[in-house]
Amino acid sequence: MQYNWSENKLSLLDNDVLVASIGFSFINDNATYVVEHTWVNDDFRGQGIAGKITREFLKKVEKERKTILPLCSYTVNFMKKHPEYSELLAKQ
Repeated sequence: MQYNWSENKLSLLDNDVLVASIGFSFINDNATYVVEHTWVNDDFRGQGIAGKITREFLKKVEKERKTILPLCSYTVNFMKKHPEYSELLAKQ
């Protein structure tokens, strides 16, 4: 499987099949990612794919020293379950 970053999406591909994606936008002069949705192909659900793509997304956020504002319900719940990523949350 391979990750593909574009302007407003992180995609996870298996050959040419779209497995999962995270859609996002930016606020605060591009310092904060707004996570708008997380999607997993029905054929790949139940395999931990949403968590896998979310962790990859958060690695990039951390590397870039940016923050996130999760609007996506999956990401909100993921952040609650994984306090080790709490420093990446945008202050409100």
